[in-house]
Amino acid sequence: MMAGVCALPPGNAACSRARAAETAQQVAPSPAAPPEPGHADAPREAWSFARCTTTLSDDPDGARDYAEDWLAHGGGLEAQQCEALARMELGDVATAAASLDRLSHVSGWPMGDSVMPNAAAQADTPQSLRRRAAVAEQAARAWQADDSPKQAFDSATYGLTLEPGDVPLRLVYARVAVELDQPQRAIDTLTPLPPVPVERDEALIARAAAWRRMGRIEQAMTDINAALKDMPRNGAALLERGILYQREGQMAQARADWQDVVTLSPDSDEADLARQDLSLLETDPEAP
Repeated sequence: MMAGVCALPPGNAACSRARAAETAQQVAPSPAAPPEPGHADAPREAWSFARCTTTLSDDPDGARDYAEDWLAHGGGLEAQQCEALARMELGDVATAAASLDRLSHVSGWPMGDSVMPNAAAQADTPQSLRRRAAVAEQAARAWQADDSPKQAFDSATYGLTLEPGDVPLRLVYARVAVELDQPQRAIDTLTPLPPVPVERDEALIARAAAWRRMGRIEQAMTDINAALKDMPRNGAALLERGILYQREGQMAQARADWQDVVTLSPDSDEADLARQDLSLLETDPEAP
């Protein structure tokens, strides 16, 4: 099981970067300094997935160019993964999602060959299964960012066949299940809760949304308050509690939570949703 969990909004590209960096640490020692793109005499062993993904946030164009040049010099699965993540950063989300989903189905990571159509399938190891599950999670997040929940659900479901205990995958699966109006699947996936505190709190937030979708507001409130006890400034948890307060007719408390979301993280996806809820609340203050 992968350690840690990304606490950013579903589909956020930073989650994919964080997971990519985490999985990259498991496959290879630090290489020599990377070649400049276009350098024909660069040795293949100088290329590095870790180095390729380092610039994803600050220079996604550079990361894409690096990945494409790596591919031109014999790069395989990891070069394709880096290219897909760069495309996601650059806004070509659907292409990135399809590429990552395809890569997750290739056995033998990171040495499997997804380029040669007649290449013999590589045997999977526990390590390669973890890598493939991580790529499947990245695909699911990309599909979420593309507003394609059915495809996100399929990618997450496949990832869980590779690594059933993978917590980030279970969280993505649960969130998409709620979006597809299958809250019981989400609850079943998140129960029992993960033992690691930060993972448990993220699971509590996702499970609260599932309880709410089922109309079980009291159980949802219990979960969300448990998460907020550990993470009182978590935007996703405050947003969800505001929704629960609204459902209970406690409009002042709902407004306070949503305003806190905007104050704490004004540029976040949760803040955008909180502003929408606050706007609706101003239009119809008594609406449940």
